[in-house]
Amino acid sequence: MTHSNKLIGVAAAALLVLGAVGASGPADARAAANETKDGAADQTPAYQQVDSFVMFGHPYSWSPIDDRTVVLWPTAFDAYLVKIAYPSYDLRYVQGIGVTHFTSRVYAKFDSLQVRGFRYPIESIYKLTREEARNLTSRKPDSAQPKAKEPAVSEPKAEDENSSPR
Repeated sequence: MTHSNKLIGVAAAALLVLGAVGASGPADARAAANETKDGAADQTPAYQQVDSFVMFGHPYSWSPIDDRTVVLWPTAFDAYLVKIAYPSYDLRYVQGIGVTHFTSRVYAKFDSLQVRGFRYPIESIYKLTREEARNLTSRKPDSAQPKAKEPAVSEPKAEDENSSPR
């Protein structure tokens, strides 16, 4: 009797799991379709994610984008967008950064950026074209862009000829 109860319990659990998996398929497909529509409206550029890149010695150049993102140039011809795991609030103000690597390759998840003696693990690396790197580094924050000036004093309006005294 107890053997058949166990068998019924296992069968019920298996049907429950199969039902949950079967029911979630169309819902996931609808959610993915909605995300695709929303993603197209964002118009955010998608960069090619890579696991690592080659770098001999120290970086050729680098430019901070924000507290977690750096455009790193290992050579004068290759640019990579490097995202670190934790924000480094000094990143915008330092003169130089270091990149830890034990071989000639820098790996995401294993290597890190060094900023003022602190290590920040590299979360992800994206390959950039030269133009994409230039566009990212030439952007200014909205608060730093000059605003259009409005005239302080409005010009006097011309009076009608009929209203002038004779």
